[in-house]
Amino acid sequence: MRSVPECKIAVITFNEVPAINYTFKYDRLGRMAVENRRRYCERQGYPFICDVSVARDRPACWAKIPAILKAFETHSWVLWADSDTLIFDQARRLEELCDPDYDMVVQSHEEFYRFLGIPAAQGLERMPINTGVFLMRASAWSRAFLQRAYEQTQYVCHEEVWNGVGEQEAMIWLLRQNPADRRRIKYVENLQNHPKFYRRGDFSVHFYGNHAPHLIPLPECEEVLRRWEATNREAAPFPADIARFHWCCIQNIQPDAPVVRGDVAHYLYSPGDIAPGPGQIV
Repeated sequence: MRSVPECKIAVITFNEVPAINYTFKYDRLGRMAVENRRRYCERQGYPFICDVSVARDRPACWAKIPAILKAFETHSWVLWADSDTLIFDQARRLEELCDPDYDMVVQSHEEFYRFLGIPAAQGLERMPINTGVFLMRASAWSRAFLQRAYEQTQYVCHEEVWNGVGEQEAMIWLLRQNPADRRRIKYVENLQNHPKFYRRGDFSVHFYGNHAPHLIPLPECEEVLRRWEATNREAAPFPADIARFHWCCIQNIQPDAPVVRGDVAHYLYSPGDIAPGPGQIV
């Protein structure tokens, strides 16, 4: 497998705090993610792009598409990472993942499907890609694919509080319309992982979801968030209470918040997973 020069790989992450905001996901985790990515790029020498224009006629998640297309003008590859992801392995080089035989590199979710008891083929049909963290090559196919995805306005949410549907669903729809395009996608392990399945060596963890029920009292939540923020600033190993941190980020700040999406089991946890538990990842 050939690799590309490191100067041709750009990393993009931006964070926008919603006008209506019931959780800590964007004003705490999102800011952590930008700092986390900046430090990674400084260490590895990759250009970091965090100044991204957001169209006013659609949710901020869609901004990743024009941002990637713009980066393609000067870079051979782009790593996109959502602002609800954190890089855990700051030493890993992206050249290890850039395969010129493919146009897109995404996380394999076979472990996730096995956990749910879903056959891999059925799982891939339902969710062939997760766009939380992925790499794209600046190829003609990639440009056309992203442009077509941006045109799928049926997936643009116009609710006051984003319902979670967006550019990922548009890309999935395109892949279902053109199944042969999945041959252009390389599935790899350890690119991004669900917090429940994290193991040492994973490049990043995706703290997905939002508006979960309020289960952790705010003083305890604040202690968890401050501890993780301090660890992130110090570039130290993240604490071991990954699931609890995840819940602190996505739970509604107040018990009576008007939007609730999913219980503990919906996020593949049990109550014990989000209970207090000190320690460091070693």
